[in-house]
Amino acid sequence: MKIKNEKIVSLLKSLSRYELNRFRKFLLSPYFNENEQLISFYDVLASKIIKEQFNESRENIWRDSFGTISYHEQKYRRLCSDLTQLCYRFLSVEWSERESLSMSEGILRKVNSENLHKHYLTALRNIRKKLEEWNLRNTDYHYYRYISEYESHIHLERTNAKRSTLSNLQLADYHLDVYYIINKLKHYCDALTYKSILSIEIDVKILPNLLEFIENNNYLSHPSIHIYYRILKTLTESENTNNYFDLVNLLEEHYLLFPPSELRILYIYATNYCIRKINLGHKEFFKVLYELYSTVLQRKTIFSIEGELDERHYKNIISLGIRLQDFDGVEKFVLEFSPLLNKTVRDNALTYNLAHIYYSKKDFGKVIEQLRYVEYQSIVYALGSKLMLLKTYYHLDEYNVMDANIDSFRIYLRRNKLISRKVKQQYLNFLKFLKKISTLPLYHKEEIIKLKENIKNTDQLISKRWLLDTLDKIENP
Repeated sequence: MKIKNEKIVSLLKSLSRYELNRFRKFLLSPYFNENEQLISFYDVLASKIIKEQFNESRENIWRDSFGTISYHEQKYRRLCSDLTQLCYRFLSVEWSERESLSMSEGILRKVNSENLHKHYLTALRNIRKKLEEWNLRNTDYHYYRYISEYESHIHLERTNAKRSTLSNLQLADYHLDVYYIINKLKHYCDALTYKSILSIEIDVKILPNLLEFIENNNYLSHPSIHIYYRILKTLTESENTNNYFDLVNLLEEHYLLFPPSELRILYIYATNYCIRKINLGHKEFFKVLYELYSTVLQRKTIFSIEGELDERHYKNIISLGIRLQDFDGVEKFVLEFSPLLNKTVRDNALTYNLAHIYYSKKDFGKVIEQLRYVEYQSIVYALGSKLMLLKTYYHLDEYNVMDANIDSFRIYLRRNKLISRKVKQQYLNFLKFLKKISTLPLYHKEEIIKLKENIKNTDQLISKRWLLDTLDKIENP
């Protein structure tokens, strides 16, 4: 069995070089690990992972780890299992150290007793200081505020302190309400989104009168609640575009209050609203969405945790820029942001989309220069580039070259087993009609009308609009 299929290998692959070094130090600590064999075993595995040697066998890993000791399957599995469990523990410790509020919360709970009163006061000051310095105002903030206030209430009870107020309990309850409302709105927005795109039932309900309760009790003064409230309104009252613009204004004003991962999701809700409006024929949202993309690019909230740009957003931005004829802006975008695409699609995406921009600008010479000798790994880009080249040769009246490309494209479609039959037919029909258009007798209006009808009545056909527009130009030069 190859090590690439091991659970521990996939786990270690997810760690950075820095984290791999930290994990080794973790393993060297007798407090966490008393099995010295695990250190030798880990050193070999980590070395193979760094060198991307994932096709090594278990036996080879064992030999490199323990020399002449005979391979033992059960012991090998036990080592993998123990190392996996220690890696889980390492990740937990690392997370706890990074999340200082989580650590402070644990300490506060642990020292919350009458005998440790001074330690409790120190822990309470510590967590309150961190909360004051914390810029975020998301659910985590309200959770830790709730914990600190409730632990204060409990401590006063345990120490039998005299009470003139129940402010700690009241504040704890208030922040618990805020924490609950934000998460309830979050879950309900998620549920509505999934129900709109998947044919599954999901039983997440909004409590009766919750929205009225939010509106009538000043909870909209909390940016997190107000933002999720507006997102919910965009999902349930999509015809009222004021909800969208209120949402965008709120994000503009309060974007610093959210961690990047959550802010990215909030903006995805906003972009999805624009896309839905565009799909319903509201053309004014092309510009609205383009401007929104400009904002999220500037703030870098559109990127994944790994710093990558999703190819779907990349294509959307380019299509919008071309439609709005912002050719300089979109060309600058392609050159600047293509390096942030996943490396598996990066080169294809850059080449194809630059050609797409040149084609839209009618700079046909640059289109040919960009596409002529490129071999695409992606079938989608391969089909798109071949189609664009054919249209380019037609625009340039290069009919002999176009005919040669039609023939080679037809052979490519018939031989490629990865392209579905339906998609093949769409492109084959396009090739057939393009050939007919290029050989139409001049001024034969009846032939043009007949060909138009054939195109309109053909269901499986790519670029139908382009074919019909081309015939319109021939009919009305």
